Amino acid sequence: MSDIRQRKRLTPSDSTSEDETDPHTPGAGLSAKNMIDSVPQHHGSVQKLHIPVLYSILPSVIQRIILTTSCLRSFSPSWKERHLILCGSYLYKFKGTSSTTPKGSPFEIETLTADILRTPGQDANLSEIGNLPAGYTSIFTVSTLRRHHYYAVSGNEEAMLWVRSLHEARQEIITRKMGHALNIPYPSSWKHFDSLGKGLVKSKDRIKERMEKSSIERMEMTAFTEGQILRGYHG
Repeated sequence: MSDIRQRKRLTPSDSTSEDETDPHTPGAGLSAKNMIDSVPQHHGSVQKLHIPVLYSILPSVIQRIILTTSCLRSFSPSWKERHLILCGSYLYKFKGTSSTTPKGSPFEIETLTADILRTPGQDANLSEIGNLPAGYTSIFTVSTLRRHHYYAVSGNEEAMLWVRSLHEARQEIITRKMGHALNIPYPSSWKHFDSLGKGLVKSKDRIKERMEKSSIERMEMTAFTEGQILRGYHG
């Protein structure tokens, strides 16, 4: 009886420590430390430009008001520290090297392009945001099928290294798929991460599809309800 009284009630923070991840969580097994230990093609700390969805769809006049009004700055673009890891067939984004799961969906290397942004002032997304974070002087972009992503790094040499590493990884994947690189060993740990990364991408895609479907259904229901009200009002 005393054992039962002394038994501690578990809370979510108790049941899963900072170094442990629920195996059913999407991305479980894709920890930053494990990837870095596997000697990936490249990794490093960057500053990611975060552009809120609401801000991106507003007219430029409203965007300028947000940028110049202190109480609205939480709705404006901002730089957030991230740790990128290029490993195997994917580019992963983490909050830091101690993160146990990636941020968002990893980028599939085969379908992306990367380049150095040589004139930030001429880019619509950067022209009115202001200075780069302290200690960061160059920007490289990663473009997927859906959007452009901006990453600030310490200098032009680091930006060039990221772009070159991404291009080489993409070319290696294409060459391997064509059967021309079978003699080049592919680390078993990378194969394992590729499998987990592919599963995470599918999981994120399913979540996005459900959200989009739910949004459409709500819009259709709203239109139907408003139509019923209008018909009732006019008799």
